[in-house]
Amino acid sequence: MEKFYITTAIYYVNSKPHIGSVSEAIAADVIARYKRLSNFDVFFSTGTDEHSQKIEAKAKELGIDPQRFVDEAASLWRNIFDKFNISYSRFIRTSDSDHMEVVKDFFTKMYENGDIYLSTYEGWYCVRDETFLKDSELVDGKCPHCGGEVQKLSEDNYFFRLSKYRDALLNFYLENPQFVEPESRYNELLNILKSGLQDISVSRKSFKFGIHVPFDEDHTIYVWYDALINYVSAVGYLTDKDKFNKYWPADLHLIGKDITRFHGIVWPAMLMSVGLPLPKKIFAHGFWNLEGMKMSKSLGNVVDPIDFVENFSKLSNISFEKSVDVLRYYLSREAIFGLDGDFRMESFFRRYNSDLANDYGNLINRTLNMLAKYKNLEVPSYSVDPEFVAFSKEKFASFEESFEKYGLSFALDRVFEIISYLNNYIQVKEPWKHTNDINTLNTVLSTLLEGIAYATILLQPFMPNVTKFVLDEFGVERRNISEYNGKLVKKNVLKLFEPIFPRLEKETIELEKKGETKEENVVIVSKIKYEDFTKLDLRVAKILSARRVKNSDKLIELRVSLGSEERTIVAGIGKFYSEEELVGKKIVIIANLEERKLMGITSQGMLLAASTPNKENLSLLIVDKDIEEGAKIS
Repeated sequence: MEKFYITTAIYYVNSKPHIGSVSEAIAADVIARYKRLSNFDVFFSTGTDEHSQKIEAKAKELGIDPQRFVDEAASLWRNIFDKFNISYSRFIRTSDSDHMEVVKDFFTKMYENGDIYLSTYEGWYCVRDETFLKDSELVDGKCPHCGGEVQKLSEDNYFFRLSKYRDALLNFYLENPQFVEPESRYNELLNILKSGLQDISVSRKSFKFGIHVPFDEDHTIYVWYDALINYVSAVGYLTDKDKFNKYWPADLHLIGKDITRFHGIVWPAMLMSVGLPLPKKIFAHGFWNLEGMKMSKSLGNVVDPIDFVENFSKLSNISFEKSVDVLRYYLSREAIFGLDGDFRMESFFRRYNSDLANDYGNLINRTLNMLAKYKNLEVPSYSVDPEFVAFSKEKFASFEESFEKYGLSFALDRVFEIISYLNNYIQVKEPWKHTNDINTLNTVLSTLLEGIAYATILLQPFMPNVTKFVLDEFGVERRNISEYNGKLVKKNVLKLFEPIFPRLEKETIELEKKGETKEENVVIVSKIKYEDFTKLDLRVAKILSARRVKNSDKLIELRVSLGSEERTIVAGIGKFYSEEELVGKKIVIIANLEERKLMGITSQGMLLAASTPNKENLSLLIVDKDIEEGAKIS
């Protein structure tokens, strides 16, 4: 099995994750999942960067030990990545003991090779970005990257003889024009190499929280030098030779566009110094703006990903896990990967309603409802329309090509062309006109079911929670990503289920965009006359048995006793109660309600229950003291 080793940059722990940092991890996860589902042996590394002057200063400000500070911060980052289904193989921390030993080993080897030497640094330093700067790089006397204040430094540092590797790096770039992507980033670094390189500082004396130079305890190894080495530490350099030889070199370093110089020039030179192969590709993604403005803590417009998902979950009345998938989808679809994106609430809601609720979700609902109406939810054993098979193969070839170029939005375009084809297929074939033509009807239904299953397989890297649910419901066992090549749906009978992405009404969207919410605590009811109330025959009933209704997630068939008689009641409480916990409860029912059929079962009454406005919680009305069945409530 071919290997694939992918990494993200590791993240500073001096602040909480935001949409920008999470979007990089999501993109890497999408690629990692795609590769796994394409039968690659994937190793995916991400983690936290914990050693720096500003971390030491922040911990001092809070009055806590720096290690305690980074332990708590790293735990926060890891927890958020877990909630977003980031399927990393290792979450590495620069305070991990094996990594610290690797950093010392690198430093010693480079020193012994004559590539590290002691000298005096005089120049500018940006504490916020942990970056050394030349006079020519300053913009209005400030850091060109973050706009922060800079300090004038003069101290003894160890230096890396980066200039020594300029010619080797330039030749490598000329021979490997796709080493850095997008092309604009490659050209930037190529121009830097052509203009020449200067040696760089790789140690500091002004702070202690970090890895000390192994042969000079007065010096702490520079944070960027330390951080870059995580990529070899993660796959067992020094600790697991077989693992390291298997996965190194990395196939893809996924990074932000602001750190290309460290990854595209400094890191390859360090690897040349210690005699290790260079990574195969570095891909620099763009940044996310918010409503046309750069995201910035100083502007107060940084989006907290957990808060965003929790709020959208409440607004849309879908689970947190589904809401995570919605955000993963939006970040993957809305911007061309490699360029800057603009996070706009209007486009987010449009993507949700148009792509997920209307195109994908409604396709599933329409198909299952037709299957219920014409086939009693039984899956027809018919072949798929050859026209769809040919179309899906054409789209898969483009989907695969897009993924290989890390064009995530283009890959999603191809999937939604398949989904659009299936929606149009319903309109063209008009299955409701072929109820007497069993062959045509079965072919149409088979094509729709198989098409939905296939499109869902292709969506797995982007929306792992939702796609698992749909594929489980359809009984799909073969879930690897490949051309459509045969029957996927294995269940003989399917079930109806609630829309996976309920459409958001315009009124709800407008209120959310304005930062308003509907008042849920104000109860407005129309009054009825006392005579109307007395028409209701409310009785105490004891539940004798309970069983789930076939092909339904919500309905439970109850057999209840009213003392002098027994009745059957069908109730939509299956998401809130198991059959076992219902038996023996004494509940309140409306005994004189006219009978009605639900899923073919005659319901002889209605039980009473309380529920929250968003229907997320429900509780049966039960009597608090034992009383005989059939007792009248008044």
